[in-house]
Amino acid sequence: MRGDDDGGGEFFQFLAFRWNVTKAQQIARTLPIRRLDPEPWFGLLGAIQLNESHVPYADLERPQILVRIREADGAALIVDGWHPLARAQREGLKDLPAVLLDENQKLEVRIFGGVKPL
Repeated sequence: MRGDDDGGGEFFQFLAFRWNVTKAQQIARTLPIRRLDPEPWFGLLGAIQLNESHVPYADLERPQILVRIREADGAALIVDGWHPLARAQREGLKDLPAVLLDENQKLEVRIFGGVKPL
């Protein structure tokens, strides 16, 4: 789910977790870009609320932003980039740019969910 955060920014919520996407995008601009095989993520698209009219125009050059969820055995989750992922699926693309936030960066952008270390 995407939406406007109470602070005027954008957020992404998945299950019991919520991230400040606006802040994540700011951090992501400073990180090295990797390449992501989007196919393993396609199965999650049905669980994400998308604005279908936005999908055909989603920016495929803007990196996907991923975080690792410690509470899910370190599995990675996309917190920004679901519309480009849907477009990649529809266009048969096999490669997308991506950045992975480290643990400290993830904690900085996580609004709630999980356990933050003391």
